[in-house]
Amino acid sequence: MRSRMEKMLLAAEYGEGLLVLGGLFNVVCASLLATAFSYAGVMYAFLIKGVFTMLALYLRKQFEKRDAVFFYVNLGLTRKGMLTAVLVMDFLALAVLITVIMVLR
Repeated sequence: MRSRMEKMLLAAEYGEGLLVLGGLFNVVCASLLATAFSYAGVMYAFLIKGVFTMLALYLRKQFEKRDAVFFYVNLGLTRKGMLTAVLVMDFLALAVLITVIMVLR
């Protein structure tokens, strides 16, 4: 049985491309909010993040090698569970960045 940390690391490895794209979006969004902060901007950031993430997931599904996921399935992980973990990490990173900006303002 794998520990939670091992599962999170494997999920991050599986969704590495999504995390990189999400991280770039988070940095751009945080820098824009740091220069001109507004609460409406925070809401727009999360709305645009949702649309951006759906597009990235669709593109990932279209271009994913079908056999690549079996490595992770054989380790006892599910595709749905790994994508959920990646999305939670990505949105949590955005929430932490925005919270830091709000606290510093």
